[in-house]
Amino acid sequence: MKSIGVDLGGTKVKGALIDEQGKILSEHYELLSGRSGVEVVDLIRQTIQRLADRVNTEDGDLAGVGICVPGIAGPYRETVWAPNIPEWDELPLVSLLKNYPVLKDIPIYADSDRACCLRGEAMYGNATETRNAVFITVGTGIGAGIMVDGHVLSGFGAISGATGWMALERPYKDKFKQMGCFEYYASGDGLSRSAKEYLDENPEYQGYFRQQPNPPKSEDIFAHYDAGDSLSRFVLNQAIELWGMAAANYVSLFNPEIIIFGGGVFGPAVRFLPDILKEAKKWAQPIAIRQVTLKASALEGNAALFGAAALPFDKHVKESQS
Repeated sequence: MKSIGVDLGGTKVKGALIDEQGKILSEHYELLSGRSGVEVVDLIRQTIQRLADRVNTEDGDLAGVGICVPGIAGPYRETVWAPNIPEWDELPLVSLLKNYPVLKDIPIYADSDRACCLRGEAMYGNATETRNAVFITVGTGIGAGIMVDGHVLSGFGAISGATGWMALERPYKDKFKQMGCFEYYASGDGLSRSAKEYLDENPEYQGYFRQQPNPPKSEDIFAHYDAGDSLSRFVLNQAIELWGMAAANYVSLFNPEIIIFGGGVFGPAVRFLPDILKEAKKWAQPIAIRQVTLKASALEGNAALFGAAALPFDKHVKESQS
């Protein structure tokens, strides 16, 4: 049995035909190139059709299609919202795809990128054989996929896991309004924001970043950490503290067996997992923290793609549309 996973981003559509063992049999990649609204839907349709043509759908060899959406989506929700794609504000994605005759008999599901990352690890990566897991994706923003007793949480409005808004600092500051304090400081863009604030607030700093014409980038902050650069040390030590506090909160709330860190920042931040665990132990429920393992994503940049392909095999997802 095979499935098709489609990973939709703000700039591209990537699709893959994947078997139940996690082997990619075929791939297709397209740039959005300024498309919006139903134009993006049609590009997804083309991607699915190209991949479906390579299996015998009439013999039931295709379990279905899963689509990863960079925003708010879920198997119990009729519409999707993707802020980085024009005219994707409460778009009825699945029903629009079902309007194409070639797709009307193929099961199609959609879920958020954070939930898909977790599903990918649960079926094909480091969370296999577990029933309680959290995937924290740290890239431009921060989100979390959460699985409790074998069921991936969605929430009333399919917004579960919007962990960028996790409250990890007080008092509240207006600068947190657009993304929450966790994402403000500890996402990939957040590292750059923190570095810029450090430059503004520490005029005595005359290190590497003071001499640069452009704002600090996260990759440069990582590169100068080992050299003892005080800005890099401050920014990353602050992020380690926040990543650890967030992990502690998930441990105390959900008692997971594993917390997986992924996204572009993990990556170079994988080396800090022991430090993140050390920080988490200060804050978490003491028995639960001894039961959890912290790991990096086994699927790296393809976690969401594999997770989308896992959607048709999830019994809870299939029940939601039966």
